[in-house]
Amino acid sequence: MQYTQAQWLLFFYIYCFLGWIWETCYVSLLKREWVNRGFLHGPILPIYGFGAIIILWLTMPFKDNLLHIYVLGMIGATILEYVTGAAMERLFHMRYWDYSHHPFNLNGHISLLTSLGWGFFSVLLVEILHPPIEQLLLQVAYYTAELLSLILTVIFVADTTKSVQSALDMKELMTKLAENSEYFAMLEDKLNAASANISQGSQEFQEHIQRIEKDLQDNIAIYQQHKEAGQRSRKAFLLEKLLERKDKKSRLFTLLNEKADAAIQEIHIQMQSNISDSEQTRLYSLLTQLNEFKTGLKRVEINMAARKDKEYQVAANFIRRNPSSVSRRFKEAFEEIKLLNESRHERHNIKDTK
Repeated sequence: MQYTQAQWLLFFYIYCFLGWIWETCYVSLLKREWVNRGFLHGPILPIYGFGAIIILWLTMPFKDNLLHIYVLGMIGATILEYVTGAAMERLFHMRYWDYSHHPFNLNGHISLLTSLGWGFFSVLLVEILHPPIEQLLLQVAYYTAELLSLILTVIFVADTTKSVQSALDMKELMTKLAENSEYFAMLEDKLNAASANISQGSQEFQEHIQRIEKDLQDNIAIYQQHKEAGQRSRKAFLLEKLLERKDKKSRLFTLLNEKADAAIQEIHIQMQSNISDSEQTRLYSLLTQLNEFKTGLKRVEINMAARKDKEYQVAANFIRRNPSSVSRRFKEAFEEIKLLNESRHERHNIKDTK
């Protein structure tokens, strides 16, 4: 049977919605909390809609042959899943589903098990789901279908635009976090090298450095958020985690500055003593490196402070809707954001006070 453009669109939105119901119920049961699953904010999952349309289009000539439906549906849906997953990872540097742990997977985007599942879904769709939906939709008047498809398309485009912008914002956030982390690690290495090159440091200096090093080790959990539960809303939970994160980073910056200042003070003391010209030159070089470190550390601090709490909350919410998502390129930055959204399994007894 030939469908009109409006009917194809309505089929698409219906199967987007049914896919959203399936995924949301499944993930919510696993997480034991409500999860609005999907890339978009609204109750639709486009990949299910596109998958259903492709399966229907491919299998329409073979409606009476289950084997053809199974094979064609499996192939069409698998190709769609791979292309979609690869394109989204390339565009957003995030993998919204990851089959890397499945046997016989291809780049983590598809796997043999899920492809076989698509085949069974194709038979279910063509033989069971679609006939009553088709019967119902064919009873909708032509102009009503046209109007309804137009309204849903406008909503879909608006949601897609907003969601794509959120994904791009998250990509930018992860990029900045990764750049800051790399620069920060490089600065720490330079500071440690400069401090280690201060020869014959006083006992007071050595004890001071050891104390700072101990404090730095105590703050090494800067990216590790403690899982905890309490009687507060999800929004309050995220805000608390953000404040905790900022306090830890502020403490870390303070300790590194203190370590640099201690080294600079010790260099000044040694430069005023009776030392050779070559040693004076070496100490002066170390002093320059330490001053550059302090300037660089201030730059990182300013960059991190520029990241607004709202950016982290939006990113954490995005990850919450896609709990199986990963980022290979920005693994550390992604995990930092993801940690803000942890302890969800422990929150099933938390009253939402919003």
